[in-house]
Amino acid sequence: MSLKIKRINKFNEYILQDVKTKKKHRLILEFYGINPKVGDLIMINEKLLDPKSEHYIQSYAFEKLGEIENNLDETDLAGLMSNDKKYVLKRMYG
Repeated sequence: MSLKIKRINKFNEYILQDVKTKKKHRLILEFYGINPKVGDLIMINEKLLDPKSEHYIQSYAFEKLGEIENNLDETDLAGLMSNDKKYVLKRMYG
């Protein structure tokens, strides 16, 4: 699922909007090794956004894994599109 960063509030609260459905999500996100900004796209597994899923919590931390292509369908991996550059992120906790 691709989410556009619409706003970053205090305490790492990210307001994200699904690019297809326009549904908004509010999550606490921490990033290590990379600094996303408003307008960037985050590709994240739907299970991490569904409050009914066993994987869902409201706070996640990711570290930069690299710039290689991986299977982003895994719940522990996410992607970030920033300035036309794609990064692969690994979920550290959350």
